[in-house]
Order: sequence, then structure tokens, then C-alpha cells
Amino acid sequence: MSAETNHPINQTAMSRVGDLAVLPQVVFKIVEMTGVEDSSAAEIERAIVVDPGFSAKVLQQSNSAFYALPRKVTSIKDAVMFLGLKSVRQIAMNVGVFDLFVGKTDAESLRRRAWWRLSIDTAIAASTFAQKSKRANPEEAYTCGLLHLIGRTLLDRAEAQNFDTVQALIQHGADEEQAERAVYGSSHIEVSVAAAMKWGFPAVLISGLDYRRPLEPDDPAAGLRASVTLGHWFATRLQSSSEFDSEQPPEWVFAALGTGPESLNDWFDAATGACANAAKQGMG
Repeated sequence: MSAETNHPINQTAMSRVGDLAVLPQVVFKIVEMTGVEDSSAAEIERAIVVDPGFSAKVLQQSNSAFYALPRKVTSIKDAVMFLGLKSVRQIAMNVGVFDLFVGKTDAESLRRRAWWRLSIDTAIAASTFAQKSKRANPEEAYTCGLLHLIGRTLLDRAEAQNFDTVQALIQHGADEEQAERAVYGSSHIEVSVAAAMKWGFPAVLISGLDYRRPLEPDDPAAGLRASVTLGHWFATRLQSSSEFDSEQPPEWVFAALGTGPESLNDWFDAATGACANAAKQGMG
């Protein structure tokens, strides 16, 4: 189930894994909420799941060797329940106040903000599709969708000056991953997977993050990866206001989710509504 890559991993990006940034307002909110006795685990979870950086840290902590759990924790809900509010508060106080989505220039900030929105929409859509198909755990699908661009952010933070070169290659017809490998030596997916492995994430989440690799026969994480793949496909078009029927998702997605193109309109309507509701509630 674990993802494999034959490409070297950008070590500059990997050196940033330990100090992965989180949104300052999320840190402040978590510290405030965990300091009040009547805060519920559900409220804490809702505050965490808008931020890929903090979500990654909570999952990393709950899956660390220190706890030696009999099974891996795969959702933010379970991580909060296991760690308890005091531990979540301690994580928030220790992470430092960095902003993963603010760059040194307006252009950097703008693109990182767009990636955040794309991550949130992918997470919501992936969870919706997992629920519709009943082929994956919706909470795991949300987690993978939320974190699926972590590698892109790590690459950009490590070598922001190279982003324009990647974009130029894409505009000249290069595939996104090919362009990233040509410039950074690794694709964002490869960095995401390597980071998740370094953090000790469960194998099922690692497989879900490898969202563009074709499925292997009888892959037990097929439904999860397909949900994330379709979620990213949907969210990309939602963000760019592209027509959903202009290009079909990868063919393997339909088999993995046990559906066909004829079901997508209903699924996309549900995901569109869920993303709109989240935006109204301040999730991005």
C-alpha cells in the first residue's frame, strides 16, 4: 500500500519538514479554545481541519513511536480524541507562529492562498465522494485532500524563486509533475509522500496522498486514492470556474469508486454545496 518513487527527493524541501508552518490565527484559536473547560473535541476538530500544517502536526504526534498505539490514527477527529485537549494545546504553543500561506512577495502570498483554498475544497469534495461511493472512509479522504499539496508548499518555501520556471514549462506543454521534477528534482506528490513517511503517517494515508499514481491490482486504498484524485480534479475546476464536462477524470477513478460518468453531476452538486457552505463558515 505504501507509495514508492524512483525519483530523488528534494532535500532542501525535506529539511523544512520539521518546522512545517501553520496559520497563526489557527494557533491562536486552538490555544484559546483549549484553555476553556467547556470546549468540546468536536469544536477543536473544526478549528484544526482548516489548516494542513496543524493537521499534519497533530497526526504526526498521535502516530509517534512514543505512544506505540496498536493501530495508526488516520483522522483529525481520532487524533484529537486520543491526544486530549491539553496535548493539542501544547502542540499549538510549541509550533511557533509561521504562516504557511504568506510569502515574501504579494505574488507568493497570492499563490499560496490559492493552494490553501484548493486544499480545503479538495478535502471537502474527497470526503463527499467517499461518502457517496462508500468505498473509503470520509474522514480519511478529508485528511488526504487537506494534505495533498503539502509537498508543493514545501518545495515553494524551499526554492520559491523557481516557481516561475515550473509555470513556464507547464505553459509550454509540460505535465505538472514533469515540470516540477525538471526544476526541483522531485514532484510535489513525491515530497508529500516522503514527508508523510517521515512523520510516521499510516500507510493508508500515504497511499491517499499519492493521488496521481495509477492503482495497483487489488489496492486496499483504491477508494481513498480515487476519492482524493476526483476531489482534486473537481476542486481545480471549481477554483478556475471550468466546465466539469469539458474533460473526464482518469478512467480508473470510476472503477475504484464503483460509479460512472453518469453519477458525477449528482456528486458534483453535493460537493459544490458543501464547499460553498464551508466558505460561508469561514473555512478559507
